[in-house]
Amino acid sequence: MTLKINILLSFIMVCAHVAHSQSAHKHLRDGDMLYGFGKFNQAETEYRKADEKKANTKSSYNLGNTLILQERYDEAVKKYQDAANKAQTPQEKAKIYHNQGNALYKSEKYKESIAAYKQSLKNDPSDVNTKENMALARKALKQQMQQQQKDQQKKDQEKENQDNKDQNQQNKDQNPKDQDDKNKSDQNQDDQNQKEQQGQDKPKNDKNMSKDEARQLLEIMDNEEKKVHQKLRRIDGKSGRVKKDW
Repeated sequence: MTLKINILLSFIMVCAHVAHSQSAHKHLRDGDMLYGFGKFNQAETEYRKADEKKANTKSSYNLGNTLILQERYDEAVKKYQDAANKAQTPQEKAKIYHNQGNALYKSEKYKESIAAYKQSLKNDPSDVNTKENMALARKALKQQMQQQQKDQQKKDQEKENQDNKDQNQQNKDQNPKDQDDKNKSDQNQDDQNQKEQQGQDKPKNDKNMSKDEARQLLEIMDNEEKKVHQKLRRIDGKSGRVKKDW
């Protein structure tokens, strides 16, 4: 289902509102002719001249129609409102508010377009096209609100991430020495652990022995040497020599 834009020249309004001057009526007539040929820019000029001569429902309404067809929606909304303020019958108001709702819908002002469609249906409750357009506007409004919510959540998350980043950078800038000291301390601890590990794996030598350990080692060596000497003396003290077998 697509938006049904019901842009119709208000020929019926001509009978209800006769121009107060021949000049204004001529501009309206010329505008209608140009509009019929699809020359909306030139038709706009004629309708503006008529509106300046004698503003009435027809000139404001038809001027709004040329503006919406040129995709100048905000200007069209204002002209439709001027026409609605001058309208005398429910039928006129229904057509004006219907087209105003279309202009607001095209400019993605869905909430305002729904309000305009409601005004149109208030004056003509049986208009099917207006009901369908209002349903489309409600659906579009719901989607718009959901998208806005997603965009806001994304924006908040990005702001939070940036704030955290800025805070971390600020802390780093304020305490560079503390960070350097911590890095040096960690490095020193690693070096110490490495040295201790190397010390455990390296075998001890005499230079690394303590005085007590050296003394004990000398005592052990002296005792062993004494034992060897005693054994030799026992052998030399035995009588006789070992006989040799022939």
